[in-house]
Amino acid sequence: MSLRPDPLVCIGLAALLLAGCAPTLNLDVRRPPSQALSSQADSPLKARLAARIPPGESGFHLLQDGPAALAARLALAQRATRTLDVQYYLFHNDTTGKMLAAALLTAADRGVRVRLLIDDIDTADKELGLATLNAHPNIQVRLFNPSHTRSTNLLVRGWEALRESVRLNRRMHNKLFIADNQIGITGGRNIGDEYFGANNQFAFVDLDVLAAGAIVDRMSQSFDQYWRSDAAVPASALPVSASDRRLQRTVRRLYLFRARQLDSDYGHALTRSDPIPGLLEGSIPWHIAHADLIVDPPEKILNHNKSPSRLLLGQLAGLWVEPTRHVLIVSPYFVPGAAGMAYFNYWRSQGVQVDVLTNAYAASDVPIVHAGYANYRIPLLEAGVNLYELKPVAEPIGGRLRDLPHGSSRASLHAKTFVLDDTHVFIGSFNFDPRSTLLNTEIGLVIDSPEIAREVTDMAKDAMRPERSFRPRLIIETIDGKIVRHLQWSDVHQGSPRTFDREPYTTPIQRGLLRVLQALPIEEYL
Repeated sequence: MSLRPDPLVCIGLAALLLAGCAPTLNLDVRRPPSQALSSQADSPLKARLAARIPPGESGFHLLQDGPAALAARLALAQRATRTLDVQYYLFHNDTTGKMLAAALLTAADRGVRVRLLIDDIDTADKELGLATLNAHPNIQVRLFNPSHTRSTNLLVRGWEALRESVRLNRRMHNKLFIADNQIGITGGRNIGDEYFGANNQFAFVDLDVLAAGAIVDRMSQSFDQYWRSDAAVPASALPVSASDRRLQRTVRRLYLFRARQLDSDYGHALTRSDPIPGLLEGSIPWHIAHADLIVDPPEKILNHNKSPSRLLLGQLAGLWVEPTRHVLIVSPYFVPGAAGMAYFNYWRSQGVQVDVLTNAYAASDVPIVHAGYANYRIPLLEAGVNLYELKPVAEPIGGRLRDLPHGSSRASLHAKTFVLDDTHVFIGSFNFDPRSTLLNTEIGLVIDSPEIAREVTDMAKDAMRPERSFRPRLIIETIDGKIVRHLQWSDVHQGSPRTFDREPYTTPIQRGLLRVLQALPIEEYL
């Protein structure tokens, strides 16, 4: 009888050996204390806003269009004179990521303090770039909840992901961009071409909100909480460093890159769509409204037993916003769970109309999450919830929703918003799924404004049109004496109605994979 080594044991031993040779974070680095600029500190932005927003009030402006959303960030970086606080889940090293990095460096060159906080989930190939930014005397970079072993080797990173799966499965999903503690942006967008209409192959349909006035101080307080968290590790802890020579070379390269991009068709679109000049000059009005910032505490990453009342959904419940007529939910990843179904059943029993817009299977960028949604589709329809599934490609019928911005060939919903009774609006990073509820940290604004509610509702209604979305319906038939329930999808294509008895625009292999995923006990991780 011959002995054969277990392949899994060999892989584990190889990973241990590689991990032993891999560089690690230096967790003993200094963490210089800092805090947000006082909202009372003088700045040109504060002076310009004084004529637009009454003292103690807050103003808001929706950023629906991708180029406008990037242009607003670039304009705020250009106009900041004191501080820039930037917090994101993803910060890609692509066209728009480089343009924003150039804007941060330009601000730092003129003396603005820049604090950049990024989740570590996508930094494996960006360490030297982050270290280079961190080398600027006016820029501080921190990584949130980082892997302690630093390696691009997939085997090594996979081993640590298994070894520390509980911690590393929890991510900072927050998005904030704040200039001089006077104007801030939050919403669904990360930093990358697909979020700002700069990717010709793929585009996210997304939504941000620009905020000014009293609420911005609350946004800055949230940033400070995360910046001071034990989970936020300075980039100086990375096992790479950048020389001043490399920093200067990077600055020159990024400035040249930005100049070329601003002279391109996309750059001209940015200039045309920039809302900041109009908002500061008064040609574009602010929506003046009360708002509450709701945000998970950073300890949600580290403490798995946080009181539900301290989490984002608990804070929302504490606002006592109870719908009596209409609930509109827009969520790209929609897995309601038992608690969500209880709410939907209760609302429907009270006569509340519930509309949900999410991605079709063919449009989703995370098919495994669609499996979680698919398990709830029939119960949702039985409860009387209206479901709409955004198509990956929509007909060019006009309207306000830009499904295929700037020539992109495929679109996917990424906006996270809901509207209660046409008055209360949530805009933020929260997806209606267990991951956002239990694992990741999230942030969002609850704005009391019928005007903003109308804008968001109009955007959603435009997306729900049959030319843009599939409408699943529950079909109940009696076959051979048995009651059979199945789904049917309808839409309009080139002016003619269509029906589908299977997930639209999918192959047999995709549908088979979906059935397998539906059977797996993974809902709490979706």
